[in-house]
Amino acid sequence: IGRCRYGVMCNEDGILFDDGVVARCGADHFYLTATTSNAEAVYQWLELWRATWGMEVTMVNQTSSLAAINLAGPAARDILATITNVDLSPAACPYLTFVKGDVAGVPCLILRLGFVGELGYEIHCPSAAAAHVWQTLLAVGRTFSLRPFGVEAQRILRLEKGHLLFGVDTDAQSNPLEAGLEGLVCFDKPNFIGREPLLRFKARGPRSRLVGFRLRAPVAVQDVRSLEGCQVLDGGRPAGRVTSARHSPTLHEAIGLAWVPAARSMPGQRLVLRWRGADVPAEVAPLPFYDPQRRRLTS
Repeated sequence: IGRCRYGVMCNEDGILFDDGVVARCGADHFYLTATTSNAEAVYQWLELWRATWGMEVTMVNQTSSLAAINLAGPAARDILATITNVDLSPAACPYLTFVKGDVAGVPCLILRLGFVGELGYEIHCPSAAAAHVWQTLLAVGRTFSLRPFGVEAQRILRLEKGHLLFGVDTDAQSNPLEAGLEGLVCFDKPNFIGREPLLRFKARGPRSRLVGFRLRAPVAVQDVRSLEGCQVLDGGRPAGRVTSARHSPTLHEAIGLAWVPAARSMPGQRLVLRWRGADVPAEVAPLPFYDPQRRRLTS
């Protein structure tokens, strides 16, 4: 109780379906988030299995009644502390916990998360009051040079941390054992959706893996994104694909995620990307690219 955990959902075939965060609010009360565009599908999926298994569980879809604001960066704690009555100290609210309290006079659920790789909070509040909370944050944050950031900035930041995006880095054949999420799969559980197919995947061994890579040849900053969807070659033949690619202004290099043959997935392995009719050299890199000790994330 009081803790959060990142998790994924699989379908009956062991294929990744969605991801999100679960917060345990009480002994029998959980708060579940999902990918924004997939929220309704996740809710219907849960309802289907609740009915199938005859579970004594009540689910409420609060997607339209709640809003979420992501406050992230080195000054996030100081900014939020000016408009809340909650103790946000590292001891009272460490990474992957949550607290309840007023923010700008609005009752909120504050989740201590870090999708973009920095000290961060997800502030969940009634949607009717979201504009007030947002404007108050911007007003008090002026002295900290606070400014809004959009989806493109978020995609670069999460890529620096190696955090995957469902539907971008995954497809209808992706399973957690090959997507770098094997640590989330607990086969000690007697039953969960996708367990038997995942056991077969485990016995078979991985055929491909989702890995980080760095380019070993110069590509113009504005062109790096066009690497997405390019083929990964092995022995001159297509063997994988690039799913995400961006220029990192923090690391001053082009980075990305790609599916590659399992035998070529170890850090340091050389890759060849077919881009605009030319072969571009790349190298498998350990993840995350940025803050590997997670000092900023957990500060």
